[in-house]
Amino acid sequence: MTTDIRGHRTTTAEARDQLAARLEFYRRRTKQLIAPLDDDDLHRQHNPIMSPLVWDVGHVGNFEELWLLRRLDGRPAHDLRLDEMYNPFDNPRWTRGELPLLNRSQAIEYIDEVRGDALEIVRRTDLDPANPLVRDGYVFQMVIQHEAQHQETMLQELDLRDDLPAYGDVARPHSATSRPVDDTERVAIPGGPFLLGTNDTTEGYDNERPQHEVELATFTIDRFPVSNRRYAEFIEAGGYERADLWTNEGWDWRTGVDIDAPQGWTRRVGGVWLIRRFGHVLDLDATEPVQHVSFHEAEAFARYAGGRLPSEAEWKKAATWGPEATAPNVYPWGSAVPTLDHANIGHVGWGPAPVGSYPAGASAYGVEQLLGDVYEWTSSHFAGYSGFTSFPYPEYSEVFFGDPEYRVLRGASWATSTDATRSTFRNWDYRIRRQIFSGIRLAWDGA
Repeated sequence: MTTDIRGHRTTTAEARDQLAARLEFYRRRTKQLIAPLDDDDLHRQHNPIMSPLVWDVGHVGNFEELWLLRRLDGRPAHDLRLDEMYNPFDNPRWTRGELPLLNRSQAIEYIDEVRGDALEIVRRTDLDPANPLVRDGYVFQMVIQHEAQHQETMLQELDLRDDLPAYGDVARPHSATSRPVDDTERVAIPGGPFLLGTNDTTEGYDNERPQHEVELATFTIDRFPVSNRRYAEFIEAGGYERADLWTNEGWDWRTGVDIDAPQGWTRRVGGVWLIRRFGHVLDLDATEPVQHVSFHEAEAFARYAGGRLPSEAEWKKAATWGPEATAPNVYPWGSAVPTLDHANIGHVGWGPAPVGSYPAGASAYGVEQLLGDVYEWTSSHFAGYSGFTSFPYPEYSEVFFGDPEYRVLRGASWATSTDATRSTFRNWDYRIRRQIFSGIRLAWDGA
């Protein structure tokens, strides 16, 4: 028997079948994502902070080969030159466009060959509880999440482009049903201890462990993520022109890049805001959560609004704790697997849903849209929890600890897969990054 993060128990045979099905699901999504693109779209490096999309395709295959075929099954390398090309640490993003990458057909042939071997391996692997790499299918879950995370990265690259032919049915209205809400409403979270992190070893990454007690003072937090309406008020009030709202580092960055709005925003004659999204130019929906903002922009908005960014511990308590809690929830709403009633995740649309769209996804404290729509910047530096142990490789988390340029983002975006959506997940990025589907939720001291 195997047990997942939600406490569900399945037979080994059922677990193997589920793992194989999820491997295939995400591979189909990778191919669907690149199918509408021509070879130039796929091979050219359009922005130095993002890889050519064909690099991501080859990289997910190389990662899968490394962990499932070689480390798990002891097979020889397919081609050591592929290790050199697809190693992200040896090849920073801005250099990847100059590499002799596999072309589209070669990359597809490579990932198909690797996947055929991987499926054969998963169907005969003993999910041995004594071996932490395969216990409850951990290494397979890691490969699944890795490909899913790269799909989100590929969507970031596509949304960065202003020369992209209209991509997908982006202009279609979001299917979520919103309700009228006060988008400035706040929720008081009482002080006291709670449990941060997890001890799960079936799906969680090493930086999510171990679970430990944290004491917090009483604070107040936005019930909803900050909307475009609220952020537009900040712009109209001169938020990008007022140095007093920014830290010295933030102001140096803002003046250095000469921006005056989130990524993708542009004004129509007359002052009405439009937004560019995957090649489409649309009217800005004031009720959507703002996205594509950097940490510096989020921090400046917080000062304008008289608040601050929450710490990741505060975010987590608001998301998973409650008035009578003795243990954290897996998701804000409980342990039920996310559905479209709970959250806007899994790339079912092409952007955030209006605030107030998911009351069924509220936490026990009544805070909404904590998972899905946009990742949310926190004030926390990225570091390991007390008792952190690197597993199964330090390059995922540990090598990034302590860099003062990183901040933790919590939650999930509309493009995040269900397999990477959980309340313990910790995202992180440079404070200047805007290509991520990042937004804001504010906090205040006291009730």
